[in-house]
Amino acid sequence: MYAGGHLPVNVVAGIKIKGNIREERLQLALIKVQKRHPMLRVNVLEDDKNIPYFSTKDSACEIPVRIVTRHSNGDWKKEYNIECLTPFDCKNGPLIRVVWLKSDTESDLIFTCHHCICDGKTILNLIDETLHLLEQPDAAMGTYDTFASILDFIPETVKNNRINRLTAALISRLARLALLVVSLKKEVKRENPYLIHWKLDKETSDLILKKCKTEGSTIHTALCVAFLKAYQSVETIRPHARLYCAVDMRKFIPEIKNDMMFAFPAMIGLTLKKDKTINFWTQARQFKEALTLKMDKMEINKVLMYSESLLSSLPQMTKYARADTGTHDFTLSNMGKASFKENYTTFEIETLYPPATIFPFGNPSTLFSTAFRGEIDFIFSSDEKFVKYQDAVVLKNNAMKMLLNQA
Repeated sequence: MYAGGHLPVNVVAGIKIKGNIREERLQLALIKVQKRHPMLRVNVLEDDKNIPYFSTKDSACEIPVRIVTRHSNGDWKKEYNIECLTPFDCKNGPLIRVVWLKSDTESDLIFTCHHCICDGKTILNLIDETLHLLEQPDAAMGTYDTFASILDFIPETVKNNRINRLTAALISRLARLALLVVSLKKEVKRENPYLIHWKLDKETSDLILKKCKTEGSTIHTALCVAFLKAYQSVETIRPHARLYCAVDMRKFIPEIKNDMMFAFPAMIGLTLKKDKTINFWTQARQFKEALTLKMDKMEINKVLMYSESLLSSLPQMTKYARADTGTHDFTLSNMGKASFKENYTTFEIETLYPPATIFPFGNPSTLFSTAFRGEIDFIFSSDEKFVKYQDAVVLKNNAMKMLLNQA
């Protein structure tokens, strides 16, 4: 996620507020949020081998707020695109910033974090905490100690196990060899990134969610099947019939609480079977079972230990990632139902905009989904090099038509 420090690897999310918020209250709220989370006070430096590490500042720069006049309900899309593609100054920080689209009666607050300190769940939590402090400026937020290394979460018995240590060393050596072999691959030029946003109304959302429950599926796996099938329906797209599901690592690491910052997602691959006799909901149930099974089988301590063993190859991995096109169609990041409070004393949260990111490496095609006020919201992000914009529109339409037809 650090990607060399000069590329924009950002997570962006935002809300539409109906009512007035005061600038001094927003600044105070952000100061308190920054004090609460150690990762909002870090820089990223590099050692003599170009390996990055976090450096915490006791007196970090305040979270910058860029104020823009709000003219219409579509202005946030332009700012989302700008924020996705604008890199952070990793060495000087902070690795967070805010855009305030401001008018007399409505505002959009857009939060952006570097992905190396933040995942989708984190950025939604940062927004929620800010809203809480806008309502109650004197509220105590507390703080917590961050961890020094991912290895802090691994039991000594696992770290000191001889087989695990040999396996980690072997993985490290094999990675270096493999990266040496592919080091001559040319970087894929990503020149036309884009975001596509759409929303299902409350009635339609409720209909789909009820159908998923009746069929013993989930909206998550229904989206998996609908979009993989949609990829196969667009003649100008070469499908892989495979996607990755981003899974919150907090499910496996109890030390990381839901309101703490974290940025290490588990990626679980799922493949659509070629058997055309299997109907939609059977496939959705199969995906649900496969995802649950893979999550249950995940040995998180080994995943973390083996991932850490690759650190010495990080510069080469970053170079390879920029030349890689992936063997999957897209990544699904489904945030589910947001637990935001809707109504406050002086303002109301009218809309939650789903998190988004545009990766500068690998296959950037990602589908983000959230639910707020009973409405399911989507953002699809990619680049013309991978999926043409017009093809992505057809892809979205076909997937939604398929999902609605099943309901």
